[in-house]
Amino acid sequence: MNTQKTKTRQPFIYGMTNNQCVWSRAGVAKPIACMNAFDCLGCDFDRKVQDDFKRRARSAGQPPGDPRPVRMQMLINQRKCRHMLTGRVAYKLCGHGYDCVRCPYDQMLEDTDMMTPLGEPQFDSASGFNVARDYYYHPGHTWARVEYGGLVRVGMDDFALRMLGPQDRIELLRLGEVVTRNRPQAKIGRGRHTAQPLSPVDGKVVAVNAKLTGQPDTANHSPYGEGWFMVIEPTNLRRSLKNLLFGTESMAWMDDESQRLTSVLDETAGYRLASSGGEAVGDIYGTVPNADWDRLVREFLL
Repeated sequence: MNTQKTKTRQPFIYGMTNNQCVWSRAGVAKPIACMNAFDCLGCDFDRKVQDDFKRRARSAGQPPGDPRPVRMQMLINQRKCRHMLTGRVAYKLCGHGYDCVRCPYDQMLEDTDMMTPLGEPQFDSASGFNVARDYYYHPGHTWARVEYGGLVRVGMDDFALRMLGPQDRIELLRLGEVVTRNRPQAKIGRGRHTAQPLSPVDGKVVAVNAKLTGQPDTANHSPYGEGWFMVIEPTNLRRSLKNLLFGTESMAWMDDESQRLTSVLDETAGYRLASSGGEAVGDIYGTVPNADWDRLVREFLL
């Protein structure tokens, strides 16, 4: 199996057409790409820039008690909201002195994005299984999609959901619970069988897809869109992503996984998947006589 790790230093942010740092867009810093998925409030570079501005202010004899945030001091002539600078919204002027942490508009955008996916992504096909473009993949067949502000939406991939078929139940973690990469992030069940897909990232749960509680088969119908599981606030985004598959390596890996699945089914049930290049069936476990659920989970989800 090809498990070559992505060497991308900056996270790919799904749905963003411009990846230039806010400070660059404001003309304060030289043109550089954002390295923190526009999580400005948790960005080391943002803190470094603001500390530098504070030192300049002290050198210029500015009173230490000046209440204006550094962003307001530097961008006062523009007044463009940071979300406008990044292209996230078409037009918005700042009315809170660039004190984003206490801005209700900023919070409204974050809350809205957490509960509203950006719709069905584009995807490619690898040996009959769909692979969403610009998603990160865990070898245990869960995915991670980096979104604006550094949040990560997660779910199960098309391969795993086709392999195990429609689920009777999906149990997710509660808001505020901590997830750890390579540890269970949810519990799925079909009849007496269960499986626990692994988390692709470390972090804290900040949103869950309540729709899956009443309609678990949503994940099968839309694994990369409406069937998402949770939104995670990662503890270290870049560290988590460097252990995941991305881009062309995801396609090569999925091809390998399809071949491995064929071998496992042939060994355990005397059944080989069709190699015509068409779309894989939607319920492999339910279609293949004598398929071994526990073997499938052990081989591909753990």
